[in-house]
Parts: sequence; structure tokens; C-alpha cells
Amino acid sequence: MSAEVYSASSGVDPERLMHELGQFRRFHLINYVLLALPVFIAAFYAVNYVFLAADVPYRCMVSECELSNTTVYSPTWLEGALPPEGRERRCSRRAPLYDPPCDHDTPFSEELQLCDKWLYGANNTIVAEFNLACQEWKRTLVGTIHNIGMLVSLPIFGYISDHWGRKRALILSCTLVGVIGSLKAFSINYEMYVVVEFLETVVGASAFPAAYILTIELLGQDKRVFTTAFLGIMLVIGGISFALLAKAFQYWRTFILVAYPPSLLFLTYIYLLPESIRWLLSKGRKEEAVEIIMKAANLNKVTLSDETMKQLTEEKVKPVEEKKGSPETQGIWMQVMKSPIIMTRLAICSWWWITCTFVFYGLAINSVSLAGDKYTNYMLVVGVEVISVVTNALVLDRIGRKRTLLVAYMVCGVACVAIPFVPKTLPWLATLLYLVGKIAITQAFSGIYMYTSELFPTHARHTLLGFCSMVGRIGSIVAPQMPLLAIYVDWLPSVLFGSTALVAGGLMLTTPETLNTRLPDTILEAEQLAKQHKKPSDDMQMTRNL
Repeated sequence: MSAEVYSASSGVDPERLMHELGQFRRFHLINYVLLALPVFIAAFYAVNYVFLAADVPYRCMVSECELSNTTVYSPTWLEGALPPEGRERRCSRRAPLYDPPCDHDTPFSEELQLCDKWLYGANNTIVAEFNLACQEWKRTLVGTIHNIGMLVSLPIFGYISDHWGRKRALILSCTLVGVIGSLKAFSINYEMYVVVEFLETVVGASAFPAAYILTIELLGQDKRVFTTAFLGIMLVIGGISFALLAKAFQYWRTFILVAYPPSLLFLTYIYLLPESIRWLLSKGRKEEAVEIIMKAANLNKVTLSDETMKQLTEEKVKPVEEKKGSPETQGIWMQVMKSPIIMTRLAICSWWWITCTFVFYGLAINSVSLAGDKYTNYMLVVGVEVISVVTNALVLDRIGRKRTLLVAYMVCGVACVAIPFVPKTLPWLATLLYLVGKIAITQAFSGIYMYTSELFPTHARHTLLGFCSMVGRIGSIVAPQMPLLAIYVDWLPSVLFGSTALVAGGLMLTTPETLNTRLPDTILEAEQLAKQHKKPSDDMQMTRNL
């Protein structure tokens, strides 16, 4: 929300106020720590199904040769009883040609029959617990259900945040995810597990957006790149900690009971965390805002200017009543649909978001299937995101949003498409390309938040950004199905990731650069962004005159 909009509702210029309070002083540092914790915890829940619903070794039980309660996973006669390779080896078996006992010399029939019972090599995920052998779709469906819950969560908590406060949205999301998520540990069957997984995501998926908005609103507009980098690093630390915790507590019920209940401590934020000053001012709740502002000024040891103090203490000026039917009073979507440029831009931005969520989550999910220890692989794939975060902090304000994102999408696309062509004898090269793709898509995902918000006008920015984010969840809903696709065509997921990213990079050529341009306040200003970048002062003045 722009300073003008805030001023209309409260008579206070928030940008001036934030700069006078300081940017990195005691009040801010305390809140950075408080807001870093929900982001850290959010990384635990974002893709928990990667380990909780991970595949485990299993084989058919040969009832003629072993008892139903056997624990011997690899007896001497096993090779003769199972098909040589592929999915059939896990879901079908051969029958012995004569009565047991079976041993390594026992002949088996060449005819295959489907299994009716299985023996599991590990019992630490829901696959063994709920007997999901040869039902790969049920395992991958957990991730899809999780991300459908995210799609539902965004508008619900967006409404709570805009109408009842950022603080309430954050506390609700963080505490409810601890309560509902803990219920998964007591699931008695697969159906109960996926229902709780959905509800957990509905309440918990908005913790990061709420923390992001609160952190952004602590600072002036010129510190948004720093804020994005700060929260990005917290996500990385949380993701690595998540993998370490999952490795330490590999049984899925134990992991849940260790990871989820601590979220109930966020109830203390009712007393510890202040509400967003900007949000309070935008709602005309000046008295509450002033109380927080005075506390912040005292903690930061700063003295507010006379002009700011006058703005804080004077009565709100009633804004001039707008004429009925003016653009300001028309519905946001009505204005957007009348602008072909904004509608086209909305479609392009939606594709960028679909690409980011599809490739980002797809690569994270598939990382556990790479050669080597799955926990180490996940930590590597998450850890390299630091490179993306630092790179964005260095280049977004130097070479621009458009060039940065264009390069990121193209590098990701080329790296992912190249993976299937790497010889099986060079697994390290495939892993390297995988990491390069993850670095690039993380860079794009981190930058797309800012770039999208700068392409749309102030009065429609939150709505249109939210729309793009919601549509983008289509990508995260499809992403968990990629391991299932890889069972049938192992090279196809990488090619889909790469080709989607290349298309997104191509679309980047159709939108304007926003570096060194002020945020557009109206649709007309947003339409003029391309010209504005070439002649910012002249075109902006012309737009305002219109």
C-alpha cells in the first residue's frame, strides 16, 4: 500500500515514519528474531511428506515358503521367487514348483502372479504403516492433497490478515498447525492421515506469507531486497534442520510428535509481537499505532520530528468524497478486465508462478530419489538455496529484475533438460545439474514476489499478486506426482521441469523492466511502465497529468 493511501486514512506518511524510527535498531532486531522463528518452523511443514510418505523397500510375501509374521527380508531362495527387475519385481512373484521347505535350489514357475501380501524392508513411513505397497498413487497423493490445502489457505488467511490483522493471521496459522499437525501421529488409517494433512496445510500454509508481510512492513520500501534475503536464509536453515531432525527421528509418528507440538509456543506472540504499524494506520486505528510507535522510538532511542508527531496526534482528515462511477470506486476486476495490457500481464505472471512452484517443489521432492543418502541429498538441495538468496540480494538492484529472472529461468531450463542425457556412469554430473537447476529456480522464485508486485498498480496489487500466487499452486499440486511419472518414464519429469522454465524465460521478454521506476499507483501508470523505464520522469509526469 502506498504512502498516499495510508495518508488518506490516517494522515500519517508511513515511509517517513519508518525511516525516522530507524531500520536496524533494537525494536527491529527483536521483531526480526520473533518473525524468523515462524519462517524457520514453516520449513519443517512445507514438504514434510518427502520423508513421512517416502517410499521404502518392499517385496511380495511368498506364502508357500514363509510365515506371515516373518522378519527375514532377503532369504536365500528369494531371487528365484521374484521377477528380475522393474516394477513387476515389487508387485508380482513366482510360485514354487513343489512343496516347501524352500531353499536356494528350489525351482520356481516362470508364470507371474500378483501379490496379495507384502513384506517391508523398513517401517518408518506411512507406506509400511498403512500397507501402501504397489499403490504409488496413494503415496504421491499425500503431497498433492497437501498443496491443495495450500490453495485453500491463501484466500482464507489473506482475508484474516487484511481485515483482522497480520499478527492474528500469523498466530492462528502457527498455533493451529501445531495442534492439527500433531493429530497425524494418531492416524489409524490412510484416509484419516490425508484428511488431517489437508486440514494441517489449510491452517499452516499461511504462516510464511504472514511473517513475510509483517517483516516487510517493519521497513521502508528500499529494504525489501534485504528482507527477502533474510527470510530466504531462514527458510534454508529451517529446511536443513528439518532433514537433520527427520534423520534423527526416522519413524514418522515420532517425528511428528517432536516437530509439531513446539508450535503451540507461538501463543506467547499475543504478548510479545506487536501488530503491523502500517496495517493499523491503514485501518484508521491511530491510537493503537501510536502506542507501538512510541514504544519503538523509546527502544530505538530516537526522537521523532515535529511534523511526524503532529501527524500522529492530529485528528484524521476526512478524505474528499469521490464521485460515483469514477475509476477509484469501480471494482478492481472490472478495471483490470478493461485493460488488455494488465490482463496479458496477469496471465504471464500466473505462468511464472506455476513454473516456480512446479519446478521448485518438484526438484525438492525428487531429490530423495537421487543416488546416495536421501537426507544428505535433501540438505544439499536446500542448502544451495543460499547461493540464490545472496545472488538476488546483490544483483536485483544492480542489473534489474527482468535480466536476473530471465537468466535464472533459462539456466534452470537448460540444466533440467540436460539431466536425462547424462551417462549413468556419471551420477555426480547429474547431481551437479540438479543442484544448478535448484539454485536457478530458487532465484526466480525469490525474485518473482518482488517483480510481480511492481508490475501491478497499488490499488489492485494485493489482489492481483494473490491471484497469481493462487493460480501458481497448480504447479505445487502437480509436482508431487512427478515421482509417480518417473516410475513409467524416468527422464520425463526433468524434461517437463526444464521446458516449463524455458517457456517462462521466453515470456520474460514480453514484460517491462521495473528497476529505478516508482511503484505505479493506477492502471494507466502500470500500462506505461515500459516507456517509464526509458524516460521515467517525463512519462510519469505525463501519466499523472492524464
